[in-house]
Formats: sequence, structure tokens, C-alpha cells
Amino acid sequence: MRTYDESCALLDLIVGRCVRDSAFAESVLAEPEIALAEYELNQGELDDFLALKARHRDEAAETWAAIRSGMNQIRARQQQQQQR
Repeated sequence: MRTYDESCALLDLIVGRCVRDSAFAESVLAEPEIALAEYELNQGELDDFLALKARHRDEAAETWAAIRSGMNQIRARQQQQQQR
């Protein structure tokens, strides 16, 4: 059994991966039970993603995509600065 802090850290890891990996994000929102099986979530942790799928799927997808886009812009600027 994970502690509350361990559960939060695991959820942070998953959401971070959703931001960085659009295919993973899509699978989490489409079929969280399958996409997240490797993380061996407890029912409470999985329920968070099931609720996200049921109630906030489009909003989550848009938010993760916006964050991903912003990160890509920052990376591109940093690469341009390094090339100077």
C-alpha cells in the first residue's frame, strides 16, 4: 500500500508522461485501465483517471496538448540560443 505522498508522486509521473507523450495521453483518456496497467495503480488512484475520462476528457486532452506545445516552443528557443 502506497502512502498519500507516494500516490501523489506516481500520479505526477503519469500526468507528466501524458504531457510529454501524446499517444500515451490519448490511451489514458480512452482506456485508462489498459494504458495504466504497468503502474499497478490501486483503485483510488485509478478512479481519478476514470473520472477524468468520464467528466473532463476533452479538457484534459486540450490542456496536455497546450502544455506540450509550450514546452516544445521553449525547447526550440533554447536550441536556437545554443546555436548562436
